[in-house]
Amino acid sequence: MKYALFLFIPLVASFAIAQKSLPPLEDGAVIDEKAAYIQNGPLHIAGHVRIHGITLDIRGPITVASGADLELSDVNLQVSDPPGSPNGTSSLRCEGPARIRIRHSTMTEVGSAHPIWLLRGDLSVDDFQTVNSEFHLDRVRADLANLKIFELEISHSSHVVARNLHLVFLSTHTDENERLTFADIPADRPFSRKLRMGSQAEADLTDTTAQIFLLYVHGSSDVTLERIGRTQLSIAPTCHGTLTLPHGLKGSASKPVIVPTRGASDCPFRFHLSDVNVDTWDVYAGKGANLTITHSVIDELTADGQAKIIVRDSEIYADWLSLSGDAQLHVARSTVGAQRLAGQRPDLATSEVRLTGSSHASFDHVQFDCGIIAAGNSQLSIRNPLTPPRYIRGVDQARVITEPKIAVEDPVKEH
Repeated sequence: MKYALFLFIPLVASFAIAQKSLPPLEDGAVIDEKAAYIQNGPLHIAGHVRIHGITLDIRGPITVASGADLELSDVNLQVSDPPGSPNGTSSLRCEGPARIRIRHSTMTEVGSAHPIWLLRGDLSVDDFQTVNSEFHLDRVRADLANLKIFELEISHSSHVVARNLHLVFLSTHTDENERLTFADIPADRPFSRKLRMGSQAEADLTDTTAQIFLLYVHGSSDVTLERIGRTQLSIAPTCHGTLTLPHGLKGSASKPVIVPTRGASDCPFRFHLSDVNVDTWDVYAGKGANLTITHSVIDELTADGQAKIIVRDSEIYADWLSLSGDAQLHVARSTVGAQRLAGQRPDLATSEVRLTGSSHASFDHVQFDCGIIAAGNSQLSIRNPLTPPRYIRGVDQARVITEPKIAVEDPVKEH
């Protein structure tokens, strides 16, 4: 064993030394060799760039210049984020329309990294295998084949022809005032359909498998969903009143379920659900939203500005639960967090509560299944938890009030 260990240490050291620093990726750059490269910090790509055969360790954001032509073939990308950095730090963003071609490549996420690629222009993919990554298409013409990815969003006048996709989420955003119908999208089994997506996008999908259809509804859009195998529905409310966001198989052709319930709020958006399996909801509250949400299952919940949200008798998975600005959140008689489900559901990659700015969150008789980070001038109040948070971390000038007292990992003003 000792002999094997002594052999192993030099091998690790030699591998680290063998990693080359990535040269500038400017017009005319070509990298074509079996070698390992590393990129620490931001990476800018401009002009015509061709990369073939390498393993690339990326530890920072990527920017693709407008008009760039990037070709990746037989490339193994390994993406990691600096410790404690926000979700999607080591991501890719197109400054304007660009051409990106990917052939026979992989992208592996290290630790908590979650690469998010914001794409514009022309995209061609033939065999790109990823695990915990996202493509978001904005005015993109795409030809996709043999793509495995966590989320594929098709929005904003994008036109996609695709074959043999394996997705956790197939998603789209509506415009501020659209009338749309989505029908016959099964869960976790292959289907072929031409779909009119949100915000004037189109998709021609062949042999596509998606676990969840994710729909982001904006403004006063009115959406009908029929025979959807499993869906997650997202709203961005700035309205007032009470919402009940249903969970499970809802509605029928003769009696669709309408959300929100008429007269319970002044929210302008509408969902008409007929034979739809609703998994969870996302709530991104902003401006002057003042809402009470009851008997609901919420995956992501964010609030900013002056938003005031009360949640009662519900489940909040806290895949992304964050408060900023002067937002206020009060949660009572509910479950917050879903770390217990992380091994069963790839869509629940994270579960944590984050407070920043001057936000204020209070929890009363809550069962926690996640941790909490309070930063900035935020205030966190926890009273009589059924199960305490897995951790509480306080930084900056954050204040934590707990009854009974719960240990806080980092020094904060505690009462």
